[in-house]
Amino acid sequence: MKRKLFFILSLFLIYSIYIFGEDFPKNAKTVNDFIPKGWKILKDENASNFIAKGDLNKDKLEDVAIIIEKNDKKNIKKNDNFGPNELNLNPRILLILFKEKDGTYSLVAKNDKGFIKSEGNEDNPALMDTLSGISIKNNVLKITFNYFMSAGSWWTSTDVYIFRFQNNVFELIGYESNAYMRNTGEEEGISINFSTNKAKITTGGNMFEENENHPKSEWRYLKFEKKYILNEMTESTLDEILDIVY
Repeated sequence: MKRKLFFILSLFLIYSIYIFGEDFPKNAKTVNDFIPKGWKILKDENASNFIAKGDLNKDKLEDVAIIIEKNDKKNIKKNDNFGPNELNLNPRILLILFKEKDGTYSLVAKNDKGFIKSEGNEDNPALMDTLSGISIKNNVLKITFNYFMSAGSWWTSTDVYIFRFQNNVFELIGYESNAYMRNTGEEEGISINFSTNKAKITTGGNMFEENENHPKSEWRYLKFEKKYILNEMTESTLDEILDIVY
């Protein structure tokens, strides 16, 4: 429950929905053809965490998932509060491209609703860049976020969203999260299977003190009224899911 309240607070502080107004082609010869003017493929120091390749629709062709970021100096803001001296507020978009037999690509999914958050946030500058990476394996797409605040909360967590292409959309089939208190070592975890509507909630762990490490798990059967689709995910989606779990 403590962790749920932390996420609700964090989502309230950082919530925003971007309206980009960008046009994307439905089909193109290369991946770069899908990147609008003034945007760039997001890259880290390894130049790989935000570009994922693999078969997503079981046709044995190498599909591509990329995260792009607007490249506008006007979105770099000075920060006088906790956190870095400057905040990169450039929005990000996730694109899923299916490779066709002729070597071209088709845009099959897009999230431009703020689910992939900007590196910085004016309302909560102490929150570090939450995006960790994307990957494709065993025909599923995984998006990983890390939540770490340099001030305001000791909680930190790693969250993984798992999507599969089914019913002609990318449906959320799994959610995994592990969190702990950096000062006490207290641990909590949650694992949700949206195909079976079951959640495993683990509490009572402690990563620092062996004598206080008594993890126990509880299974809950849930009733989700809808499917969670990648195109429709926003920063408030997790809040909605946790309300059902708890």
